[in-house]
Amino acid sequence: MITLIEVLNFRCLRYIKQPLGPFHVLIGPNASGKTTFLDVISFLGSLVSEGLDAAVGERTKNFQDMVWMRNRNSLELAIEARIPSDRRAQLGKQPYDSVRYEVKVGNEHGETEILAEKVLLKKQRQFLIKKGLCFLIILSRRKQF
Repeated sequence: MITLIEVLNFRCLRYIKQPLGPFHVLIGPNASGKTTFLDVISFLGSLVSEGLDAAVGERTKNFQDMVWMRNRNSLELAIEARIPSDRRAQLGKQPYDSVRYEVKVGNEHGETEILAEKVLLKKQRQFLIKKGLCFLIILSRRKQF
């Protein structure tokens, strides 16, 4: 299960760090970033399975279209997920129960490339999620000055 999404300079999302539970409802006006928030997961899936060129090419011909306000050279994405118990068993006695994947994609040297990438194993803090609890993510448009 995905437990956190963190975004910097991806399309209309300047910065967002959103913990996730088992069920969410996205609420917000048109063009507030609801679809873009969901596209973070899709983009990362394409990046890992098909490669950077395919992930970017599915969305645009110009990488700058994917960068907040089109005035940055890079974007950063991170996702955290719980490691399923059958996979945790493969780690032996290690205390890790979640994984974090971070990637920085940019166009700093004339072509779109992965500028930084890392995978971290984490020991997640324990917390209780009540059954049937629904989380709301409310996105709003904010004026930039």
